Amino acid sequence: EDGQWQFAVTDEGPGIPDYAQARIFERFYSLARPGGTRSSGLGLSFVREVALLHRGRISLENRIDGGAVATLELPVAIPGRG
Repeated sequence: EDGQWQFAVTDEGPGIPDYAQARIFERFYSLARPGGTRSSGLGLSFVREVALLHRGRISLENRIDGGAVATLELPVAIPGRG
């Protein structure tokens, strides 16, 4: 669409709490999982950096019917590289 590849992944989990929306792509930021464990907080920040390096973008939003959707957009071609 408009010279962009768009990849979307959805889930049926609890979604992202409002208080975490602004920080979800920060390095080392993570939310508690069921059972109280946490991730390293590097996964989403890594995806965001890769997207930016390729002149793309990543977003993560809650779905109205529950869960969340992560969308990665990358240009079909980088200007000057074909």
